[in-house]
Amino acid sequence: MKPLCVNRVLCPLTAVLLALTACSAPHPVAQVTSASPVPIATNSTARHFRAQVLARVPTDRADARGLELVGDLLVENTGAVIRAVAPATGEVRAQQTVPPGSGTALTPAGLWHAGVALLDPRSLAERRRATVTAEAWGLCYDGTHLVQSDGSTTLLLRDRDTAELIRELRVDAREWAAARLGELHCATVDGRPQVWAAVTGTDWMIRVDLVSGTVTADADLTAVTVAEVPTGRNQVIGGIAAVPDAAGELWLTGRHYHHRYRIRLHPRS
Repeated sequence: MKPLCVNRVLCPLTAVLLALTACSAPHPVAQVTSASPVPIATNSTARHFRAQVLARVPTDRADARGLELVGDLLVENTGAVIRAVAPATGEVRAQQTVPPGSGTALTPAGLWHAGVALLDPRSLAERRRATVTAEAWGLCYDGTHLVQSDGSTTLLLRDRDTAELIRELRVDAREWAAARLGELHCATVDGRPQVWAAVTGTDWMIRVDLVSGTVTADADLTAVTVAEVPTGRNQVIGGIAAVPDAAGELWLTGRHYHHRYRIRLHPRS
């Protein structure tokens, strides 16, 4: 077999040219590693949690309405625009105009935006659309269904490929009977599909069992709302994304927030 390069002068030059070519090649916006729900509770037996702020990154105060961690980038829904940003800096790496709506969910079929448009999770290009009549306040994927909130205590479970309504789940809220559920993050806890839901107008989110509708946990997010700068606008939690392989950690963003937050949930008494 002949050697790949026999000229001692040209060999190093060839290596440099190959390296430069690799550096200049286009990179994908994000690499999908998994569409499985990620738990964000450090202790599945705990029922009450509090948030500790680990980091906050300045934002442009966009009207954030959904958040997903796709590969090493955060994909943020800002209503009529969906964009990929670097978590540590907030730098926008790509963006795409989409039909207006709240909620973003990563599934094996692609990245759903508000249940009405299916996007390519790497390029953010639109693949196809679906017809959804109910208003979306939040959206996530529980491993089987799309889970949608509509601003009430009812959750809508939809087909992950077509967004067709499968069933409605009334949350057994009790002390949260007047809750208006907004942004969602699906999780698997002790093998059961569950969802964390931000309670609009409060400093709390609750965890709901998607089989029984029972509230299984709550989390006090006061540490985030206290750290945030008031703008006089409707500032509510607008995005929740768990960090894989980082126990209890997640990213939070809000509508018109000055910052995006990385937090850790700790059990509280």
